[in-house]
Amino acid sequence: MLPLKKRSLLKGKRATMDDYHDHDDRISKLPDDILVLIINCLSLRDAARTSVLSRRWKNQWTLISGTMEFDASTTMEDMRWLRKERSFERPRYANWVNRVMARHMSSKLDELKICFDLDNSFSIDINNWVGFAAVKEVKKLNLGFPGRWGGMLRNPYCLSISTLSNRMGQKLNSEAFSSLTDLNLSFVNVNDEVVEYFLAKSPNLVNLCIKGSNSLVKVKVSESDPVLNLKSLKILECPLIKLINISTPKLVSFGYDGPLIDMPFKKVPHLSEVYFGGNNTISLANQSKELFGYFSMLKILKLDMSSSVYNFNRVARAFETQVPALSNLEQLELSIMAYCDQCILWPCLMIKAAPLLHRFSMKMMFKCTDQDLYDRNDQLLSNEDQIRKLREAVLFTHESVKEVELYGFSDHRNIHMAELWLRLVDIAVSLEKVTIDVRHPCLKESPWLNVKTQELDKARDRIRLFVQKHLHRPKPIDILVL
Repeated sequence: MLPLKKRSLLKGKRATMDDYHDHDDRISKLPDDILVLIINCLSLRDAARTSVLSRRWKNQWTLISGTMEFDASTTMEDMRWLRKERSFERPRYANWVNRVMARHMSSKLDELKICFDLDNSFSIDINNWVGFAAVKEVKKLNLGFPGRWGGMLRNPYCLSISTLSNRMGQKLNSEAFSSLTDLNLSFVNVNDEVVEYFLAKSPNLVNLCIKGSNSLVKVKVSESDPVLNLKSLKILECPLIKLINISTPKLVSFGYDGPLIDMPFKKVPHLSEVYFGGNNTISLANQSKELFGYFSMLKILKLDMSSSVYNFNRVARAFETQVPALSNLEQLELSIMAYCDQCILWPCLMIKAAPLLHRFSMKMMFKCTDQDLYDRNDQLLSNEDQIRKLREAVLFTHESVKEVELYGFSDHRNIHMAELWLRLVDIAVSLEKVTIDVRHPCLKESPWLNVKTQELDKARDRIRLFVQKHLHRPKPIDILVL
C-alpha cells in the first residue's frame, strides 16, 4: 500500500513496519485530516487493518466519521448451512461491535449499519448501540436482526423508548436523532410510540423503513407533524398493522407489503413511486380508481402478487375490467404467482394504459394446477370467452416501451409464456433491450438455493433458439439471456 524502502535489520530481530526507513513513506506524512479521509474510504475491517502499518497509523481508524458497517454476511451464510454455531457466533459478533464502539473517538458518524442474527437476549448490547448512534449524531441508522433464513426470530429484539429514556435521560428527549435522515429497522419489534417518537424528534428524516415488526398497529404521517421532509416511507411485513394514514406534501416514494387494510392518502401531490405487496394488491385492484386518483404523478409502480395464486387471480380479473389511467407511468414492475395453464396476458392492458411507459419488468412463478382451488376461485380467467376477449384487447402497438425484463421465463413450451413473449414483441415497436432470466426469481434474493446448473444451461439454449426463431425486426435488439 505504501512506497516503503527497506533498511538492514539486526540478525534475529523481528521485522515491523517501523523497522523500515520512512524516507519514501509520503502518505504517512500527510496531515491527520487527510489520513482520516483515506480511512473513511475503506471498509471497517480494512480501516482497522491499517493500524499495523506504522505507529502513525495505529489509531487513525478510530477517527472514522463516515460509514461504520459491521458486515458479517459470510458468517451468516455459514450459520445458515450450520457450518458455524449460532450460540458461539452471536456473542462473538456482539463483542466485536462493542470493542469497536468503545475505541471510536470521532464525535460524529454519518452512517451506522448493524445486521446479524441477534434476538432480544442481546437487548442490553443493542440498546447501547442505539445510544451510541444518538451520541454520535448518526445521520443514517440501519438496524437489522433477521434469522438465518431472513425471517423474523422467535424472540425478536424490542426497541423501547422508555428503556432508552432510562439509559440516556434528558438527552434522548432533547437532542438525540435530530440529525437523522435515514432510518431502517428490519426485524426489530417497534410499536406505534417508537415510530411517533422518531417522526416527532427527527426533523431532518427523509427515508423511513419499518420491516418485520410484530407490534406496529398504526402509522400516521400528517402535514401538521414536524417531519415535513419525509420523502420515502416503507411499511413491510408487519402482520398486525391496521391503519396507515398519510398526508405529507413532500412524499415521493411509498411501499407497503402486508395484510389487507385501507390506506387513506390525502395530500401527496409529488408521490411518484409506489410499491404494493401481500394481500393489499387486492385492495389496489378493487379500488384502483380511488387509489390511483391520489397518484396523479406516479412514474414507478411495483406490484408483488407472488404470495399466492389467489391474489394474482383477483387482481388479474379486476384489471381486466377496470384498468386505471397511468398517464405519467414510466416504469412498471410485476411479480406474479400463477397456474401453468393460466393466461397471463393481462399485464399488457396495464402497458396499454401507460402511454409514457419505457421499462416493463415481470417476475413469473408458476405452480401446477390445483383443481380444487381452481374450482373454488370460480375458475378465474379459465373460460375460453374471457381469454378470447383478453387477446383481442391487447392487439395494439406501444411507441414508448424500450426495455423489457422477464424473470422466471424458463420454458417457452408453456404456451402462455410463449404467447406473452410474442405479444410483448408485437406491442413494443420501439423495443431496444430485452433481458430474459431463466432462473426462479427467488434466486436473486436467495442465492443459496440448490440449482442444477446443467438444467439452467439447457433452458438458456432453448430460449435463445426460441427468440431467434420468433424475433424478426429490421432494427437490432440487444437481447441478454441469463
